[in-house]
Amino acid sequence: MSAPFEVEDMVGWFDLDANRHMKNTAYMEKAVACRLRFFLAHGFSPEEFARHDIAFVVVRDETSYAQELFLGQRMRVQLLCGGVNASGSRFLVVNRILAEDGTLVYEIRSMLVWLDTKARKSCAPPAELAALIGALARTDDYRAL
Repeated sequence: MSAPFEVEDMVGWFDLDANRHMKNTAYMEKAVACRLRFFLAHGFSPEEFARHDIAFVVVRDETSYAQELFLGQRMRVQLLCGGVNASGSRFLVVNRILAEDGTLVYEIRSMLVWLDTKARKSCAPPAELAALIGALARTDDYRAL
């Protein structure tokens, strides 16, 4: 099994809530940034998505919170695949946010659908994107959707 795609980040001033710890929307923003960095790292810029007339749309998010992070603390944001349907048009991505010591802090499970941006309907991805999602590290509970 391959290692999860991972980026490092830090809790910034605008990531905080009134309790002075990282707010839930900031975790979501870190997850979204990780996803975009994954695609960029593999040659899929916004222009490349546009060239294929395709985009991914989040249709559901489920979050689990385990521990606080505070201003200046370092974190690792991982991206894994939790499942794909037979056509590849729907897939589950899992972002795990880990403290610097590797302790799980937050997990976001997001159902994504590939969208044909011209027809405005779900579609199977181009072969390159299907292969990229297929090569992602899988969660222990990975399943066909």
